Amino acid sequence: GGDVRSFWGRRSTQVSTNAVLSAIAVLAIFCLANFLAVRYNSRVDLTENQIFTLAPQSQQVAKDLRSPVKVWLFEITANPADKELLENYRRQSSQFSYEVVDPQAQPGIAQRFGVKSFGEAYLERGEQRELIQTVSPEQRLSERRITNGLVQIGSDRQTKVYFLQGHGERPLEAGQGGLSQATDNLKDESYAAAPLNLADTAAIPEDAAVIVVAGPQRPLLAEEVTRLKEYLTRRSGLMLLIDPQTNPELAGLLDEWGVAFSDRIMVDPTAGRDGTVTIITQYGQHPITESLQNGISFYPEARPLELGESPGIQSVPLLVPNPRTQAQKIGTDGKLQPDPATDPQGTLVLGVALSRPVTSPPPAASPGSPPSPAPSPSPSGEARLVAIGNSAFITDGLLNQQLNKDVFLNAVNWLSQQENPTLAVRPAELTNRRILLAPAQQLWLVLTALVGLPIIGLVMAGGIWWKRR
Repeated sequence: GGDVRSFWGRRSTQVSTNAVLSAIAVLAIFCLANFLAVRYNSRVDLTENQIFTLAPQSQQVAKDLRSPVKVWLFEITANPADKELLENYRRQSSQFSYEVVDPQAQPGIAQRFGVKSFGEAYLERGEQRELIQTVSPEQRLSERRITNGLVQIGSDRQTKVYFLQGHGERPLEAGQGGLSQATDNLKDESYAAAPLNLADTAAIPEDAAVIVVAGPQRPLLAEEVTRLKEYLTRRSGLMLLIDPQTNPELAGLLDEWGVAFSDRIMVDPTAGRDGTVTIITQYGQHPITESLQNGISFYPEARPLELGESPGIQSVPLLVPNPRTQAQKIGTDGKLQPDPATDPQGTLVLGVALSRPVTSPPPAASPGSPPSPAPSPSPSGEARLVAIGNSAFITDGLLNQQLNKDVFLNAVNWLSQQENPTLAVRPAELTNRRILLAPAQQLWLVLTALVGLPIIGLVMAGGIWWKRR
């Protein structure tokens, strides 16, 4: 007994015991932390723009999945960034899964999907299979394409967007002034784009959710304007993108909406060149522009709008130029004719969103039924109109610059009035924190680092040596 008490009373024994107990405690904490991490998986994204977190729209779409959906990525080795994106979706829903397949090692699966090249990514839901993207070292897997693919593969039909043709409007084909990038982006957002020539059709198609009139160069026929007016008496969406020095003769339609396109052109006297590129950084409070605040969109050679009041019409300015912008006349020779005394300035509007409620007629009474009080019409959504004094901002080469694409796609989303609209999901981007120095500043920085700091160090070392001498 005395030997045992002596053993536990030694200082070395107590130190060793404390060390063993500390090691056991650390090991227990480590095991418990790992158990909790596996059992309750949670992450915190501390980056400024949440670049490692899915957009709220993507999270909601994934959580709303009601049947299993799987992404098949046909690559030899998946990029870590692509796998991380797919993992983010998997964490949101047990209905989402993914698999990376080497098409050379598993040719049967590749043949089933009809894979033609490495990098193809497919969505599979039951018997439905859809190619969503082909990835490459330059183009990684896109959150926007996956999210819109999830919405589209669960939908029975695509929303139709018609582009009016026949009056010199922007062509849908690729090329300068074309709209191929606009139609491609609409496809990514689960829309189907198609041309519409009212001279060849007896009526506007019933599946037309949105009609876009982009840059007509010649007047519309009176019958075509009448059809557009009738279209706006039901649940509908019309986008008018009208350039300066054109007159599509839409006054008969626009007068009842309280809006008109001015015959002037916007000019910012302080801007470069001739100042005819209107840069917008101020946006109205509207669903189309609520996420664009402080961003830049630009419109080459734009015309202002003239807004009035019309009963039953709700009007919200979307694009507001800076107060320096003027509205100048254009002479018969095509040149600007500035007149500071008469040129409007400071209260101009480039784009506007308008809406009014529409009602559906009451159902007709069946023959032989007893008379009853006439039922009142029931609400049936809205007729919506977006008017912008420029069409060049959605053309190939300009659409994907700054926020031009966001303005266009958000306007289409709002006009379409879908019950569950496919929202434009734009990936978060790193904030540019690079310091840009002028050449003279760079020279001074180099001289300070290579010459100034060593000299200061030598002087301080010499002073210390002299003091201790």
